[in-house]
Amino acid sequence: MENGKNNERSNALGIFTALVVGLSAGFIAGILLAPKPGKETRQQLKEKSEEMIEKSKEGLDTIMGKTKEYVDMGKVKLAEMKSKGEEFVEKSKEKIVDISKVVGSRAGDAKKKISKVIEKGKDTAKKVKKDLS
Repeated sequence: MENGKNNERSNALGIFTALVVGLSAGFIAGILLAPKPGKETRQQLKEKSEEMIEKSKEGLDTIMGKTKEYVDMGKVKLAEMKSKGEEFVEKSKEKIVDISKVVGSRAGDAKKKISKVIEKGKDTAKKVKKDLS
């Protein structure tokens, strides 16, 4: 998912760069090949250059706005994931406490039963020993 967004940004930046370079090259070639006096050509170059610089700034502002938007969305998603992770950890802790209580009580019951069996075994051993003597 993250690689897809990076690719989109990379593609957008590449397209924007190619557009600016293409427009610049076409503009310069068109002006230099146009049959106008030098002063007019220089003036036109200056005006078009300023226009292209302004458009580039607008494009950069657009890219920066989109980048900020993606960063903000990423922060929101990260906060959501953190919250869900914390909830999961809390629920897991509760489950572990519940399970340990159940296991602890069953272990205590098993210990009592084992003690009874041992006592019965000892009593039986005493009886057998007495009978054999």
